[in-house]
Amino acid sequence: MLPGYGQAQDADIFLRPQARVEGAYVTLGDIFSGLTPEQEKTAVAHAPQPGQQAVLDYRWLAGIAQRYKVSWRPRTTADQIIVTRDSQTIGIDEISNSIHAALEDYGISGHFSVDLGGDSFRIHLPVDVPAQLEVTGLNVNRRTGRFVADVTTGRGTSAQRTYRMNGRYFHIEEVPVLVDAVRRGDIIRADQVEMREFRADRLQASVVRDPSDVIGKEVRRSIGPGDPLLNRDFTAPILVKRGAIVTIRLETPNMSLTARGKSLENGSLGDVIRVVNLQSNKTIQVEVTAENDVRAIPAMSQ
Repeated sequence: MLPGYGQAQDADIFLRPQARVEGAYVTLGDIFSGLTPEQEKTAVAHAPQPGQQAVLDYRWLAGIAQRYKVSWRPRTTADQIIVTRDSQTIGIDEISNSIHAALEDYGISGHFSVDLGGDSFRIHLPVDVPAQLEVTGLNVNRRTGRFVADVTTGRGTSAQRTYRMNGRYFHIEEVPVLVDAVRRGDIIRADQVEMREFRADRLQASVVRDPSDVIGKEVRRSIGPGDPLLNRDFTAPILVKRGAIVTIRLETPNMSLTARGKSLENGSLGDVIRVVNLQSNKTIQVEVTAENDVRAIPAMSQ
């Protein structure tokens, strides 16, 4: 027993190892067990802020026991109690949603997201206060997207608090991405493409915005899934290669003719290329219509 604290401890009174409180005060009953009902209700200290903890050490405990005539004395300097105040929390998502609505009311239009600089911030409220918040002030810089918002909780109660939140809003754009990896030379199928949202400030000017701009196209380099696609990474697939034997079709309202030819250059769908008619040995211009299939252009074929 530590010297100087008088009589021995009552055998029925013990220091609790920890305490959880809901209200604004810590009572003797929160600290000690074995007290009378009257003693248990006696408030002896302010509770920590909601969601916070306080450590009451042996000196403080000894003084409280002596002041309120509790038959307890510290046995060692390690005697202490940790007091935790219960709370209800408002997380960063709910705060962001409220600020998002306030920005819409302010006149920010379109699809946008709110960034408050992290996801660990929490507002802790007393358990007897409605878990509600409102944006009571808003200052917005439209050029940079930055804002300062005053967020108030517990309005109209003794627990009313206002928090100043700094953040930024970003416009959101939906663009196509690949669902799996592709290699150079692959042709993109429709089932390999899906739409995904990105912050507009993180998209390059040459990003693909319409999935039809890549479906059926040939890939110029290996591309992983999930990233925004760039126009420069795709090209129309080569349907006719230089030196390939092709079918030449000539169709008019009165006739339909076919001949064999040899391509003098590469061509994609819709390209006009030169081929040699193997029957007449003449060079003519044709339009690529399918793989190794071309359409003679009458005006150019004469």
